[in-house]
Amino acid sequence: MRERMRAGRLMPRLLIPILLTALCTPVLGGTGQAETARDFGVVSYTGIDEKGDVPRPETRKLSGDLGEAARRTARERGEKSYFDPSTAAAATPPRTPPGSPSGPDVEDCLNSEGARNKFGRVYNRFMWCQRYQVEAKKFTTGQTGTRLTASMTMEFSAVAYGRDDGKRGITVFFRGDDADYWPTTKGYIRPESMLYQRVGCFGESGCGENFAHTGMPIKDWIGRWTSFELTSDGSVSSLPDKVSRHRWFFHGYVIDSWNFRLADGSSEERTIRCDSATNFGLKRRGACILDDVIPHLQYSVNDGKVDEVAKHIRCAQAEPWCERDGVPFRTYPRKDTVKLIPGKFHPDNRDDALALHRINASKTPDPRYTANRNTVRSTCATLPPDIYDTSKDQQCDEYPFASTAEGAACCAPPKFDWDFSVLGAHKDDNECAGRALKKYYRDDRILYEQDGFFVHIKEDPPAGPDTCEAIPPEEDEPDDGGGTPPVDLPPTVDAGPDVRGDEGSPVTLGGSASDPENSALFLNWSVTPGPGVDPGAFCFFSGSSSAATTVTCTDDGTFTLTLTARDSVNGPVSDSTTLTLGNVAPGFGPTPSIRARAGDADDDDPVTPPDTPGVHEPKPWQVFRAGTEVKLVAAFTEPGANDTHTCLTDWDDGSTSTYAGEELTCRSAHTFAHPGMYTIKTKVTDDDTGTNSSDVMVIVYDPDAGFATAGGQLTSPAGALTGDPAATGRGHFQFNPKYHPHDEGPAPRNGKVAYRIQGVPLNLTSTELDWLVVTPDDRIAVKGASGDQGFVLYAYDADPDRFRLVVWPLSAGDHPASTLLYDNVRGAGYDLDLAGPQDIDHGSIQAHN
Repeated sequence: MRERMRAGRLMPRLLIPILLTALCTPVLGGTGQAETARDFGVVSYTGIDEKGDVPRPETRKLSGDLGEAARRTARERGEKSYFDPSTAAAATPPRTPPGSPSGPDVEDCLNSEGARNKFGRVYNRFMWCQRYQVEAKKFTTGQTGTRLTASMTMEFSAVAYGRDDGKRGITVFFRGDDADYWPTTKGYIRPESMLYQRVGCFGESGCGENFAHTGMPIKDWIGRWTSFELTSDGSVSSLPDKVSRHRWFFHGYVIDSWNFRLADGSSEERTIRCDSATNFGLKRRGACILDDVIPHLQYSVNDGKVDEVAKHIRCAQAEPWCERDGVPFRTYPRKDTVKLIPGKFHPDNRDDALALHRINASKTPDPRYTANRNTVRSTCATLPPDIYDTSKDQQCDEYPFASTAEGAACCAPPKFDWDFSVLGAHKDDNECAGRALKKYYRDDRILYEQDGFFVHIKEDPPAGPDTCEAIPPEEDEPDDGGGTPPVDLPPTVDAGPDVRGDEGSPVTLGGSASDPENSALFLNWSVTPGPGVDPGAFCFFSGSSSAATTVTCTDDGTFTLTLTARDSVNGPVSDSTTLTLGNVAPGFGPTPSIRARAGDADDDDPVTPPDTPGVHEPKPWQVFRAGTEVKLVAAFTEPGANDTHTCLTDWDDGSTSTYAGEELTCRSAHTFAHPGMYTIKTKVTDDDTGTNSSDVMVIVYDPDAGFATAGGQLTSPAGALTGDPAATGRGHFQFNPKYHPHDEGPAPRNGKVAYRIQGVPLNLTSTELDWLVVTPDDRIAVKGASGDQGFVLYAYDADPDRFRLVVWPLSAGDHPASTLLYDNVRGAGYDLDLAGPQDIDHGSIQAHN
């Protein structure tokens, strides 16, 4: 007996672990592999160019005084409050952010042109909005340069609410409106890819941000509002009213459908100012407002309730170019030179040197308020009757207001300031304008001294009622600064019991929090990885500001989850629980083959990565000529996005390749030197030893390797014929396939295959041949067709010679699977080395090498 061994089949198979240290690290495969392309990606709220560069944000981390930065931003952006305090004087409760954005103001803001840019629009000091887009793009850089491989553009709406309900914080809402993907359905970034977002802040100390992201598939952000909260700790501020300023921004990133993390992006920043002022009433002793705006009071000369006051202020601001009833008019008191009366509103101005600044005008007022009133009284006493006449129910109206530092007696004696104006106005107008001013101070949260504001005299009549209602007493701020608020007890918080689960899968948390005063709480979760957790692992929440939520982590291990509650009066209260996650092994699955690699696509074609798990290249039973490269693309699943992977491919010819898996895919290539049927086995192992494997068989032919001739007989066993399992009989075979000189193949141009069984209705004669394999160790395989039937013939030129024939209907596929018509060695493998042909009874099989 000749001893036969497939060339190289007994070579040792070695596994050389490789740690994938970065998703963009070049991958080196087995023999003959070159450096692969490098992938990179980015998320941006401000735009991405064709090279993947993000323009530098225009307001990125302004240094210096944040108050001046806010004023500069307001000037540059032309942002101004819309409040017209004379429209109504009815009771308005402290403002608290709603459960979700709604109402005409929201729609008016979002639909305005000012909202459709990367900065958004500060609608007023208690609302900001934006209707813009967040982009995610993935690129591949190779020898041919940088090319876009996938992109996602999400149109979104966002609304931020300030508050003055005693709590220092803001609530920011985000809603995806629509998303476009390229390629449309088969790209790396898909509706199922994950978008992670949070709202961050920096600036003066005390800003409480949630560093945990809220993560959802991109498609789940669409059509739903997701809220984020920021808080401000007033105890760390040394300024009057515990003022603190912070800058806030969106921060986000995307992990594509192949666990590739695109670089993080941040939006332009906006300023908030938080305070604990006592002069707005007990219920309003804590607030945060949106500060990138020009605060301004509005009066209309066509508002019958305040028109006389409005016309007076317009004259004062226009000094000396004013007309009264069509006659040039100079304001009182008279001055030989031009007056410089401050406070006039200009859309592009927020210079505090030209603004008005509020002072205390309560029952225990600022001495400057008293001096202003005294100066006005003495000046009004000298006015002629045509300017001020008490018999006509007039009161002496002054501008700037007595409740401002720029009032009539702004300067210390003996210097006298002429830069003010007094004029008689009907008492109803004057009193209504005073109520409107008081309401404006509250509605725009104008602090003593620290807020510069302006006065805007409009032509448009207000949309409010014709009557001027008094502010209800419960809405009036206390005269003495507010008294002593009741004791506020801290909240209680419970993070819930310890929980367990798997990496990459959401785990439900049973957290809870409550406040003794039933106040709304600021909640946030934070995560601390345990000592054994791999670097780079992170967790995200379905709602990072909700006590009842789910958490998902990108790796196995033990994590400490902490739920923190704040009520803006007491310090934060926290409780923790332990999350233990197990590793989940990567997985394979069969799929149809599609394009493999970005670099393989034509420049004009979209890149289509492996769509589902399984071996995508090569196809099962795919035919290659010896000496040509065979590419392997085997996609796998991995719920743990932080896991790294090592691939081991056994090429079935005695050689193996060990390399790092990228984009949830094992990619390699190999060249077979000899003809044969090779079962390529690929095993993927994650960094926690979880493993899985998949295989695919290919055909390698060589027209110059030889040909085969045979003729003989064997006993066809029972069970071989599907239509008659009991049938047996003498089987007669004959074959002689051969490549001609200079044939390229794979189909031989000469020879045929014939097989029949005496007494059994099986009589096969080839009508075409697909390929011929003759191995160096004299094993033979031939595939072809006989009419509507396909067949594969296996033969060993051995001692004894051996033969097997597999027949199936071509309607079931182009290679044998579960539907067979005949197989004389049922259950054996289809690889030529595993086919297990049957010993023949008579005749000969010859492999001619």
